[in-house]
This record gives sequence, C-alpha cells and structure tokens, in this order.
Amino acid sequence: MKTIILLMRSSLMRHSSHLFILSLLFLLPGCENSEKKNLEKTEETTIPKRVKGEPDPQTIEMSKRVKQAVNLIDIVNVPYVLNSKKVAFFENQLKNLSGNQRINVLFNYALELLNVGRTEESIAATKEVLNAATSSDKKVRPEIIFAIKKQLAIAYMRKAEQDNCVINHNNESCIIPISPKAQYTLREGSEKSIAILNDLLQQNPSDLECQYLLNIAHMTLGQYPNQVPKKFRLPESHFKNSANFPHFTDIAMDLGIADKNMAGGTCVDDFNGDGYLDIIASSWGFDDQIKYFENDKKGGFTDKSFDAGLKGVTGGLNLRHADYNNDGHLDFIILRGAWLSINGGIPNSLMQNNGDGTFTDVTIEAGVYSLNPTQTAVWTDINLDGWVDLFIANEWNQINQSYCELYLNQTDGTFKNIASESGIKAKGFFKGVATGDINNDLYPDLYLSNYMGLNTLYINTSKETVKPSFKKITEKAGVSNPIASFPTWIFDYNNDGFEDIFVSGYSSAELLPSEMMITNLKSNTNDYRPLLYRNNGDETFTEVSLQMNLTEPIATMGCNFGDLDNDGFLDFYLATGDPSYFSIVPNRMFHNVNGKKFEDVTYSAGFGHIQKGHAIGFGDLDLDGDQDIYAVMGGALEGDTFGNLLFENPMGNKNNWITIVLEGTESNRFAIGAKIIITIEENGKTRKIYHSVGTDSSFGGNSLMSEIGLGTAENIKTLEIKWPFHTEKIAVFNGLESNQIIKIVEGNDQVQKLNLPKISFKKMNAMEHQNHAH
Repeated sequence: MKTIILLMRSSLMRHSSHLFILSLLFLLPGCENSEKKNLEKTEETTIPKRVKGEPDPQTIEMSKRVKQAVNLIDIVNVPYVLNSKKVAFFENQLKNLSGNQRINVLFNYALELLNVGRTEESIAATKEVLNAATSSDKKVRPEIIFAIKKQLAIAYMRKAEQDNCVINHNNESCIIPISPKAQYTLREGSEKSIAILNDLLQQNPSDLECQYLLNIAHMTLGQYPNQVPKKFRLPESHFKNSANFPHFTDIAMDLGIADKNMAGGTCVDDFNGDGYLDIIASSWGFDDQIKYFENDKKGGFTDKSFDAGLKGVTGGLNLRHADYNNDGHLDFIILRGAWLSINGGIPNSLMQNNGDGTFTDVTIEAGVYSLNPTQTAVWTDINLDGWVDLFIANEWNQINQSYCELYLNQTDGTFKNIASESGIKAKGFFKGVATGDINNDLYPDLYLSNYMGLNTLYINTSKETVKPSFKKITEKAGVSNPIASFPTWIFDYNNDGFEDIFVSGYSSAELLPSEMMITNLKSNTNDYRPLLYRNNGDETFTEVSLQMNLTEPIATMGCNFGDLDNDGFLDFYLATGDPSYFSIVPNRMFHNVNGKKFEDVTYSAGFGHIQKGHAIGFGDLDLDGDQDIYAVMGGALEGDTFGNLLFENPMGNKNNWITIVLEGTESNRFAIGAKIIITIEENGKTRKIYHSVGTDSSFGGNSLMSEIGLGTAENIKTLEIKWPFHTEKIAVFNGLESNQIIKIVEGNDQVQKLNLPKISFKKMNAMEHQNHAH
C-alpha cells in the first residue's frame, strides 16, 4: 500500500480544487509547439456558402479551430476540464492492473467519476478503495484512511444534491436557510454523509470542512440546528442577522431559462433591438452550447440559439458584449481557456450581430484571433474616437508568456493589438479587469486583478500624449491588494462623483470557501474579505471595507451590481464557491445604505444559494421599473451542473426610477463610458446620482440601458450627460418626469419617450413545476 500515499495527494491537497490535478499520476505526451503554431495560422481557408438554418461558414470554421485546440490539451497537467477523458484514461489503465496498483488507480478513477457526475459509480469505487486500505495486512496511515472516508462523505452529499436539488429541482432548492419546500425528500445521500462526517469529526474535531458539511447535510433534512452537535454548529444568529429586506423569488424555471449546465458567462441586454432585454448564457465545457434566450414580450423567453446561427458555438467561462462596429446591433465575445496555463489557450470568439436575428463568428476577419488562456476582458473606447476597443487580460505563465492584449478599433471592422506600444506590459494570472474613469478626465482607466500577485491600476494618458497610452500608478494609488484576487469592478458607491474600486478575493489550496466561512463565524476574523477602495479624488484611494461593514471572507467568482430598491445607491451580488464539491457556500447580497455602509440582506431576501455561482446580470427584464437578476450557476467540473436562476424583483415602485437609452452619433453607438449625472430633490434636500454606462463587473454582463433609481423624487431637476468622445460635449436636460423609459440621441436636444409596455412574467403551477423538473 505504499503508493496509496501518492494517490491520496489529490484529496489531501484540497480535492484537486486549485490549479493542478495532482491525482493524475501517469504522464501523457505533451503538446508540441509546432502544433500550437499550426493553430495560430490565420491564412484564408476555402469557406462554403451558408446553408439556411445552419451557422455561417466563418462560424463553422472557428468551431473547428476550437475543437482542434481542445484536442491538444494534455489532460495530465490541466485542472478541472476534460473529466470524461480522464475517466476513459483510468478505465483503460484498470484493465491491466491488479492488487495495490489497481487500488491506487481506482481511487483516481473514483475522483474523476465524481467529477464527471457518475456519483453512484464513484461511491462504489471509493468503498472498494476504503475496504482495501482498512483490510490490508500492511499498515496504512490514519490520515490516508481519513481522506478516503472524507471523499466518500462528499460523494454521498453530492448524490443527495443530484437526487433532490438537480433532478427534483424547485425554485427554493439549495437556498439557505433551507425552507421546508426545499428540504430533501430522497434522504439516503444526506443521511449516509452525516454518518460518515460524525465518524470523521470524532477522529478530527477541528476539520472545518467536515464541520461545515455536517451543518448543511442536517439543513437538507430539516434537522438544523437541533441535531447538529453544539460544538460543530453554525451559529443560528448568523442567518438571523440578515437585515430586513423584501424576498426575491427564482422564476427561471417558469420562463424556460433555467439552463442546467456548468460555470459560464452571461449578457443581459437587448440583442434584437425591440427594447426588451434578452439573455445570452454560456457554459465553459468545450461541448456546451451557447444559449440565446429572446424576450417574447409576453412574459417569457424563446430559445433562439440555433435560429441565431449559434449551433455548434460552444464553451466560454465569460461573455462580454458591446457594439464594436457601430451598426446599432450588440455583439459579444466568448472568452476561453481559463486555468489552462501551460497548456496554451483556446481561441476566443468574436460574435458579430448581423441585425437579422443571427450572429457570425468574425474572430479571424476582425484580427482578434489568439491562443492565450483567459476569462476576462472589457470593451471601452480608450482614445474616445467613437469606436469601442477591446482589452483582454490573459493568464501569464513562463512557458507560453501570454501577455495582455489591447485591440484598438480600426473603424473598419478590424482591430490592431497595441498593448505594448500603449505602455501596458503587465503580466500576471489575471482573473478580472475593470474599466472606469478614476480621475474624471473622461478617458477610461484600467484595473487588473491578479490571482497570483499584486493587482495593477493603469491611468489613461491618451489625452496628454494624443495617442493611446497608459501609465501604471498602482503604488501611488495604493490599490495592489488583495493577493489572490478575482472579480473586480469600478463604480461610485457613495455618489460623490469619484469612481471607486471593488475587488474580491478568492480561495486557495490552503483555505477553501467553507473553511473561510466557518473560521469567520467562530473567530470573527476578517481576513480574505473583499476590498473596497474609496477614491480620494487625487488618484489615490483609501481602503474602507471594514468601515463599510464588508467584514466577512467571501470566495467570489461571478458578481455584479445594480440598484435593488431604486434608492439611487448601488447594491451588489457576489456569486461564490470554487471547484471543490465541499465549497457549497451561500452567494451573498449587499444593500447599500445611503453610501454610508453595506448591509448583508442575503438570507432575508432569499439570495443565499449554495450551489456554485458565476456570471451575474442585472436588468429590468419585465420593464416594470426595478432590476431583476440573472445568475449563471454550475461549477467547474462536468458533473457539477445546476440550473441558472432569475430572481424577480418584488420591490415594484416603492421608489421612483428612470431608464435611459443613449445613442451615440460621434461617440460609440451605445455610449459605453458615458457619464450620467442626475440632480434630484428628495425630502427637501438636493442630491446627485452618478451613473456610468457599461456592463460593469469583470465577471457578469449588465444591460447597457441605464436603469437608475431616483429614491422618492417625483421628477428630475437636471439630467447631465457627458458623452464619451474626445470633444467632451455635455448635454443638459431639465425638468424630466420619473418612472419612464426615454431615449436620448447625441446632438439632439429632444428627449424621446419610449412606449414599451411592462410585461408580467409567466408563472407555472405546482404540477407544471414538477413535470418540468423531471
């Protein structure tokens, strides 16, 4: 049993949850550089004409290139992905092995069976390994036995989730505190997991993962808190401390947009130009179909993925949208290759909106084809010439040296990479990039979030140099932390007219999300908390997370911000977790209290979903004046799937609002980067509300329609628009009514009221929900 110690590395090193799959002990041939170079060639290919109902030839060609790149991945050195291939690899190995050698490979096989979703088989294989380890005539170290049992406990818990949350899903599934409606009716998985966890905690009472999972398992059976031993119990006060807030309900199943898949991105916006918000969602599996859900304006959505020419367009951990060619139709880019590191990358795909309900992959023609691993990018007009540019932050490694890319729009449908000549030479394992105007000169600056080092702030100096250029001011600004950071955004949380920086940390191989949470609950530590940098107005920042009540560690992946209650102050939603099956921690919602502090409304408002959360999009999908929230769920592993969510906003018109559609003529068409300043009078006092046009978070996709809360103000005293063009024109409008959707065209002094009737979301009855779940 000597080599069983080696096979247990994956479990002892946090269940293969970070960067390298340590459980894979057998080497496969690596990718040759010549093969990668062949993929990088973008010479013209003979492309047939489009067949009706099928994707464009360009789209088919790029889909082939994506598959070719995937086929070159070395499954030994790559984390998270290609679980089915790894299962097949181990199955082949097991055919010719016996004795201890077979047991070693069998445990690796059991891990990957769980990763691929074949849970019953994983349980059986893990039991066989456990029996061999405990019945062996050779002494097996106790920590090895412990790790095998721990793997069996999480496998049973995953079975419980699949039997109940996934197969018998309802709109309250996996939201804690778990309601009676969401409690598990198929109890075997949770009960067996509890039995094993109790045994494990007798051996090692300080194992925080086991403590956390024990609480969740009891919650699923309606046995929390009474049947959880007091010394392991999560304090009930934690769930009761949630500030009072109206309850949001998940209605994704009702609308047919609860796409059940792995982690991915989203864009919530009007892609067909009818004024109503549609949804594009991705899953990062290389065979996972991109989904396009079109708003039918009757309270539901229609899956138009294939009609839109997206058949066969797959993969992508993140999506970012904009109108790159100023034709009035929103395009989007699919970002691929996250976490691949030394394996190189998978090509991104720039999807052009043809304006007829279809999209075409124009990556090669547009000049943005590359093979760098990434999950983060941002659209912004860096030189204010009226055309949006594309910045892609890649995941650097010493072997492939994937530098960041800054694609300058050439105004003819093509781009040129000018990153180096513009002064951007940062290299890091970047997981987020945000854009905003730090110094109020209208030119967009860039903030890069680095998972493996210090973060970087670049100030835009294009106005001074009269050419696209940036200067690093990280040290002066004081915004380099946290180490191991992930998503980020730039917004004005306190309405003082200066944009602030939010950046959240993530978990690590040493500390998983469940451990972070339980450590905080027991010792009140505030390590690993998100950081909020308040802009001092002089290109420096003060970190204010603690005084703003952001005190808890949160392993954030996807996230975004909006205004839940239309009070004019921006709230935010953090989607949590990491690849480990142990990391079923609640997503978190924070309500902004007049720019003075953030209060946690997670549990009172119904946002505490414990399945893996990824991209978040805020948008008023029913045009009733309040923002709804679309959340792409699912984990990194093929078997870690879950249905996406749509939280309907119940606030109604408690406060007033205005929705503004901007159309640039000299500025870029959707006015990305425009600044809107609204002056209102509320309770006899005058105040300003600041809004910047953009899709906001680095891992999510808000609507570009400016949906702005006005508090109790019945009208707008002054509406000021700073258009994102180098001439820096300002438009001012006075005396506008609240609670309407308006359109403003650059250079036109008239405000157009849009007649877009609100809609009522369709709702299923109980029987329809049950049939849909099955």
